[in-house]
Amino acid sequence: MEVRYEVKHGLFALLLASCTGLCLPLRASAESHAAPSLRTLAPVQTIDVTGYVHDANGEPVIGAGVQVVGSKLATVTDIDGRFSLTVPAGSSLTITYIGFTPQEVKAKPSLDITLSEDSHSLDEVVVVGYGKMKKRDLTGAISSVKGSDVALAGVASAAHALAGKAAGLYVRQNSAQPGGGLDILVRGAGSVNANNDPLYIVDGFPIAKIDQPKGVNDRMDPGTQGVLNFLNPNDIERVEVLKDASATAIYGARAANGVVIVTTKRGAEGKPQVDYSYNYSFQKYSDNYDMLSLKEWMVEKNRSTWEYWVWENGVGPWGGKRLEDALKSPKNGLAYTQPYTEAQIAAAGEGTDWLGFITRNGQVQEHNLSVRGGSKGTQYMLSLNYYDNKGIIRNSAMTRYTLKTNIDQKFLDIFKLGLNLTLTRIDNANAQLGGRQWEKSGMIRAAVQMGPHIKAFDPATGTYPINPLLGTQPNPYSLLNNTDESRTDRLLGNIFLEANPLQGLTLKLNAGLDRANIFRGTYEPKTTLAGKNANGNADVYNNDNNQYLLEGTANYIRTFNDVHKLSLLAGTSYEEFELKTSRAGNNDFLTDAFGYHNLDAGTGQKRVGSGYSKNKMESYFFRANYILKERYYLTATMRADGASVFARNHKWGYFPSVALGWTVSEEPFMKPLGWVSMLKWRLSWGQTGNSDIGTNAFASYSARAAFNKEDNSQIIGVYRSRLENPDLKWETTTEWNVGLDLGFLNNRILASVEFYHKVISDLLNYKPLNAYQEVTSVMANVGKTQSTGVEVTINTKNIDTRYFKWSTDFTFTAYKDRWKERTPDWKPGVYERVDDPIRPIYSRLADHILQIGEEVPKAQPDLRPGEIVIKDINGYKRDDKNQPVVDENGRFVLTGEPDGIIDDADNVLLGSQDPGWLAGLTNTLRYKDFDLSIQLNGMFNRLMQDPTEMAYGLGGGDLARYGYNALRKIKDRWTWNNPSTTQPASFNGWNNNYTSGDWYYQKAWFVRLTNISLGWTLPQAWISRTKVLSRVRLSLSANNLFCITPYKGLDPETDYYAAAYPNARTYSMGINVTF
Repeated sequence: MEVRYEVKHGLFALLLASCTGLCLPLRASAESHAAPSLRTLAPVQTIDVTGYVHDANGEPVIGAGVQVVGSKLATVTDIDGRFSLTVPAGSSLTITYIGFTPQEVKAKPSLDITLSEDSHSLDEVVVVGYGKMKKRDLTGAISSVKGSDVALAGVASAAHALAGKAAGLYVRQNSAQPGGGLDILVRGAGSVNANNDPLYIVDGFPIAKIDQPKGVNDRMDPGTQGVLNFLNPNDIERVEVLKDASATAIYGARAANGVVIVTTKRGAEGKPQVDYSYNYSFQKYSDNYDMLSLKEWMVEKNRSTWEYWVWENGVGPWGGKRLEDALKSPKNGLAYTQPYTEAQIAAAGEGTDWLGFITRNGQVQEHNLSVRGGSKGTQYMLSLNYYDNKGIIRNSAMTRYTLKTNIDQKFLDIFKLGLNLTLTRIDNANAQLGGRQWEKSGMIRAAVQMGPHIKAFDPATGTYPINPLLGTQPNPYSLLNNTDESRTDRLLGNIFLEANPLQGLTLKLNAGLDRANIFRGTYEPKTTLAGKNANGNADVYNNDNNQYLLEGTANYIRTFNDVHKLSLLAGTSYEEFELKTSRAGNNDFLTDAFGYHNLDAGTGQKRVGSGYSKNKMESYFFRANYILKERYYLTATMRADGASVFARNHKWGYFPSVALGWTVSEEPFMKPLGWVSMLKWRLSWGQTGNSDIGTNAFASYSARAAFNKEDNSQIIGVYRSRLENPDLKWETTTEWNVGLDLGFLNNRILASVEFYHKVISDLLNYKPLNAYQEVTSVMANVGKTQSTGVEVTINTKNIDTRYFKWSTDFTFTAYKDRWKERTPDWKPGVYERVDDPIRPIYSRLADHILQIGEEVPKAQPDLRPGEIVIKDINGYKRDDKNQPVVDENGRFVLTGEPDGIIDDADNVLLGSQDPGWLAGLTNTLRYKDFDLSIQLNGMFNRLMQDPTEMAYGLGGGDLARYGYNALRKIKDRWTWNNPSTTQPASFNGWNNNYTSGDWYYQKAWFVRLTNISLGWTLPQAWISRTKVLSRVRLSLSANNLFCITPYKGLDPETDYYAAAYPNARTYSMGINVTF
């Protein structure tokens, strides 16, 4: 057994050494070929060296090459990062490994060597479509993010940590709820009606985007979920973002919005390595809505009620009626009554803190356990993950259980069988969310708008009081009794077989399945307003989503005369997409005890529904890479996609690309410029598609109830709901990309600059038909958009010494999405232009607040003091009959001069809803066993209104009429004794249509400290004494520690609607132990 063990590990060392370009000599063999000599040579003094090679985090570096300088004597490190070697005394050793900076040390009996990661190494291997390439050989635009950069404590998904890490990637959190969703865009969003999400590939499988079923009850909104929530971030090895058409065209009809490739960790040869980590995170509810207290509310109720009465009665300054006359003869006979006396206000207590009732400090607990190891023929990785997040809004939570395994088995020297398997269960508890109003108000919105004078619960009656002035507004505290929970069980797995029958030829067969079963159950008990009206209301939903993949590829790589390198890829793919949905509901239950678990017990209106869809896609693809003299590059791809959802006249789509590259720094004339270590130009062109057509190419028929006019009986009938369009096809993106890669000072400074221009044609849009037809519109390909952008990535190693290292990564993205060609039936407003932004902000221009005694503008004769004066900047050209004149295209002609009227002619383009530019900055510092990482990201040149201010901060009108609460800022509103120049009167715009113009738009740029983390790896001398542990690391971190912004709302990133789920500040501490 001992001999077999030594032979086995010797072969392993020989294999790894040969792979890294090293030669492991056998001393006996060398002696057998030595020439005989009669001289007696003096013996060479040698020493036995043992060492441990690890990275800056203390992780062992497996398979690192260890070689004696000036000799062929070498070895490699084992699974624990250790090695032993007998070397001549006084010699030096060079330690190398791809992705790390080589290090030279003096040989001594015991060595502890820390390799610095060279994440900017041009020999780093990156994942591309259906393969891998060295970074230096790329011709497309690809950004890479290491797995260690996305596994942040307290974060449910790796996608949440991508913000600012890759140039060209827009990441915005659209919900701060546990596991909340993200808007992730690659190079903008050029589609108008089709999806703008990128294609996600996990271990070679194109995954589906899974959300909780929305359901038919729009009072119960489950929010959104992150696309990568099902993956344990700690299992991720790296993430690649494919951006230009040269990189993405290999994925054809689904690659127009970019491709995100996620690669997970795999096993390695050696004895098992066991890792365990635990993280605890505390989430602080800190972004408070600044609402009126009870006493403040009572004061403002008095003030606003008086203002409202004065306004309604037209008393000065809001009319010509005298106060005495109005008091004698009030409008509609409604005399003014003061709601509260001074004594009542003085005696008032704290009132109801509605937000306090529904919020809490959240927490996250996470356990990770992984095992990696294997033999020469078998390598494995197995991990378990438990993630539990209790959100800062009560009833909101997410719990995830993940099992992940990757196995590689080699056999018969030429075959490798592999398995990638992820099993995930996600349990979501949903608080009632959403930005709707009245009876459909979400829990947070209900808490913001409910007056503090109303009790949360009345123990005398056992009920939850509602607003007496607005009977449709739910009691937010009662909404905590709602049940809304879901469970997602997901299996993502694929098995592959690789064969290497000839040198340089790799054949691969890949088969996989992405299966997700999602259940959601909701119940509104009788203690809630809606539940009381329905006598208990229950709904259940089941979605069964299945995606199948069968794929075969052949890859051939060969080098001719050490000058010509050729790589060819050919493949075919078949995918099937199947979705089954069902739902059931009922109401009028005897008791709330059963919730949604006993639908048949309801005696109300039973609701059922079901759906089914099945689509198929067949693809063929080819790629050729040619490299001449390690400095001239050519890449060409072609993909053909045929899909069942494509219309019958366009069943196949073809997507080509071509790219050129020239590494100028390898030219002889560049050698004198030794400080320039890399200079490379790249140029690419290609076409990709967006196949988010759905079933719109085909006619559709639906059934619904109709009433017989004769006897009023109900009849179920079938009607045509959609027309067929046999010529409908996918959107096509045609893109040019110019890239420049730069390296200075032996690549201590690396930079990449990308410029792109793309045109999206054949936009999916509804084309109107004659109004008298049964179906009044049909989906068609009409219009074009265009996107132009610049991306910059800079990586620097600022300080790189033995004990102290400091590196910086910077990303910059700027893009503009604009229209290029409108639809033929486009009927523009007079202020619109053909090439306006896709998501424009149009508005009139506000000037100031009209004050008492000021002359009323001629253009706004109905304006009253306290209202906003709008600038009269333009007008219609008119004929002698005072009618607007149109040009040859039928468009109104503007004069460019004021015309004494405020209308659409005074609207201007303020900008775009998209940010003007984005940036990210990461600094990583290491000193001996300590490491510090600081990550910032920001969006700039943004305009937005605060949706909560627009609902509850414009004045006291709704407070007076409906008893709403309001933001504290309404205390500063304009009144006759408070002539504010910043806050208009409560009734601005109530009796006219002048609008508020751009008065409430705010600058909404921000810089957020995304994450700061401090780690300490216990000294190896301490750990080695345990005989069991090989590494221990302690860490402290904080997410969303601060956000610098001029925006006055809650959060410029997550304020998607009024009273949105607030962002949390997260503090974490963790321990990672390696056995």
